[in-house]
Amino acid sequence: MKDSSFLYRLLYRWLPRFMRIVMIAAAVPLILLIFAQVWLRYVFQLPLLWVEEVAITPAFWMYMTGAAYAAYDKSHIRVGVIDIAVKDEKRRLTWRFIASVITLGFAMLFLVWGFNFFMQDLAFGPQTATLRYPLIYARSSFFLSAGILGGIYFLLDTIDLARQRFWHKPPLSAGGE
Repeated sequence: MKDSSFLYRLLYRWLPRFMRIVMIAAAVPLILLIFAQVWLRYVFQLPLLWVEEVAITPAFWMYMTGAAYAAYDKSHIRVGVIDIAVKDEKRRLTWRFIASVITLGFAMLFLVWGFNFFMQDLAFGPQTATLRYPLIYARSSFFLSAGILGGIYFLLDTIDLARQRFWHKPPLSAGGE
């Protein structure tokens, strides 16, 4: 993929920048809400009942976007036993490809689950108990952030490993580089 192509810029520049902005934009109100709740509850003995209901939105968006960003950056949790145990580069690529296909399968299951969850929230409109705050604002992050964005980067990783293993191509630009 050429560094100047639209698709390359979208996948390796604009979307990662967008994800970083979303994570920061979600972290700031989450930190402020938690700080205010702790301060009010333990200093003034005046707990706010609605803070937990509101805090789930930035928390979910930060967590799910962070998961997608980890898929882009290839910093998600994985067990590197294959890289240690298998010395032959071809076999190591084969095992990494198999692991990537399995991971992609789970990502696609998460995408389908997130989509079904999103559609159910659209249909039924669940709300929080105290504020009647629509839960779709928080739970849409499962589908939109972790499902779609995470799935894209797991797919790219699988394609990249297939290119390296079966067509002996050099790696695509790694996330975060």
